[in-house]
Amino acid sequence: MSSNNLADFRDQYIARARALLQGVDLAQATTNIMVINGALFGALDKVINAPLIGRDTLALFDAMTSADIDVWLADASHRSVWQRLCSDESKTIQVALQDDVLRPKLLGSALAWTDILASSVMQTWIQTKAAYLVPYIAAIPGCLTLTASNRTTMDKFASVQAAMTLIYASTNWLTAIAANAPAQDAIGASLTALRELGKSGPGMTALYTKLTSIMVYLFADATASIDAWNFVSSEITAGRTVMPTAFFADAGIRTSLHGNTGITTALTTTATALYQWLFTNKMTVLSRSYNANTAQQSAGIGGKFLTLAMAGTYNSGAGNFYLTSTTSQFAATPNGSTSPTLTTANKQVGSQNGAMYFNDVSTGIFYMSIGYLAI
Repeated sequence: MSSNNLADFRDQYIARARALLQGVDLAQATTNIMVINGALFGALDKVINAPLIGRDTLALFDAMTSADIDVWLADASHRSVWQRLCSDESKTIQVALQDDVLRPKLLGSALAWTDILASSVMQTWIQTKAAYLVPYIAAIPGCLTLTASNRTTMDKFASVQAAMTLIYASTNWLTAIAANAPAQDAIGASLTALRELGKSGPGMTALYTKLTSIMVYLFADATASIDAWNFVSSEITAGRTVMPTAFFADAGIRTSLHGNTGITTALTTTATALYQWLFTNKMTVLSRSYNANTAQQSAGIGGKFLTLAMAGTYNSGAGNFYLTSTTSQFAATPNGSTSPTLTTANKQVGSQNGAMYFNDVSTGIFYMSIGYLAI
């Protein structure tokens, strides 16, 4: 037998033994022939029912290819033994996955890796070895696709910071994530993964053109988005504006800005370049004048928007005069005669839902300018 596949041996043995046994004329057989063929019958039964995969025979995989392993596991009896091995003898599989010879064979076998992913015991181990496994999985396309399409497994990877750092630096992983919704959902549900995405230049750059859903998850999370927006700001500082332009052109990402304290924190504290770029390139300015009185008056903007800057003056009247939103009050400067010109010094970052108002305790003419991003 030229094949290294013991399943071939078993099948050939069964065929040959059956032919020999079927050729025996028991009525004419001598005692010796009866004994010999009885032993052959017993051996045939053992070969038919013997599991070819077990703790003591896993080393036989050394002589096989991944394709050979798939052939073995295509046999229902072998598959059930392998599945039990993944659960009941998981330490054996764990050792095999850390062996330089066996690991690529198991990762390259679709059936073997499918059953490893289906084992809750192995899932726990995968989480402890996530960073170790990331580069090996990335090197085998079929294994990578199976992994990225398995939500439970991706949840494990998404919970390990070191693993996500490696994943976001791997083109193969990013491509697989882009093609598999379970992987995207796992990343979107993990603050650890989102934070790593925000910190990783390769991850941000590779994913933002492909995975709007992940970006929406990322920028909707206040804590994670602080790192992300600061990274975008650093891109602008470096003279690269493709990324921020794409972000603010995306309706889903713009919607995620509303009520997002992450971007509010970033724009008001650290993301200076991003604020300057938005102020110069993306801000809409509304300049209006009103005859004010003690009743609230609509300032003429409704709906959801992100306020970037706000300034106001009044040229008559007395008392306190305020422009009021749902998040802040802006005290106007007295003695103005025209709508003020907004500068970055008028920074007033915050979300607004609905109309803005102004009111005072007297009467007069109120001039205001509001810079905002429509959401």
